[in-house]
Amino acid sequence: MSILFHYNSRLQHQCDHAHAFIKGCKDVLVTDKPDGDADIHIISGPHFAYNQWKHHDKVLMIDRAYWGDPDCVSIAWLQPDGTRKFASGEARRDKPTLYEWKPTWSIPSLKEIRCIVLADYGQDVTETVKQASKRFPSVQVRLHPADCKEPRPLTLEDDVKWADVIVGHSSSALFEAIRYGTPVICTDPNNPVMPVSAAMHETLYRGDRSKWLHDMSYKQFSLSEIADGTAWELLKNVL
Repeated sequence: MSILFHYNSRLQHQCDHAHAFIKGCKDVLVTDKPDGDADIHIISGPHFAYNQWKHHDKVLMIDRAYWGDPDCVSIAWLQPDGTRKFASGEARRDKPTLYEWKPTWSIPSLKEIRCIVLADYGQDVTETVKQASKRFPSVQVRLHPADCKEPRPLTLEDDVKWADVIVGHSSSALFEAIRYGTPVICTDPNNPVMPVSAAMHETLYRGDRSKWLHDMSYKQFSLSEIADGTAWELLKNVL
């Protein structure tokens, strides 16, 4: 079985991913070009080499992590419809602390409900804001960092703690909102937060998150877990 890791040599984090996989899997070869022949292709991010191999039947895709240190990444098998198939297991893995859900609101406090819409990079959230405004009296937009021209008064962590409800599509910040107990409305059916979120018209989810968080812990790995083979051993079992 041949495995080829495609990486952009101008991006340090992709170089780090490639070097870690070399250590963690003896069959991995690396290339700084998007083409090449192999049984399995590993791509780092949705840009370099993605278009060349997105329809291949065995593609392992590395993307941004949902939480943790900067060297953490999510890793999964790319599916034909663009979704990803993650590893799973019963063993306990490290995961962040969950905070209590924010309480439900009483009718007198309805006007004080604070809703924040998280915009993805370059996303026009006009329609999302319109729909959210039908339900919540106060709706604010938090732009993606790359689209924000001026410094923001609050950090992302501050915003998700401050809000009563967070609305978003593919933003990984939805995970942080759920972690801090802020109910989430998610418009992307493929987002991993869907099991513990709601649609725009649904009652906000405030149920159990423990099983979901356990499953999430198998969706990402640190560089050390890639280098020591932990990531590959778990991922190859769901190939």
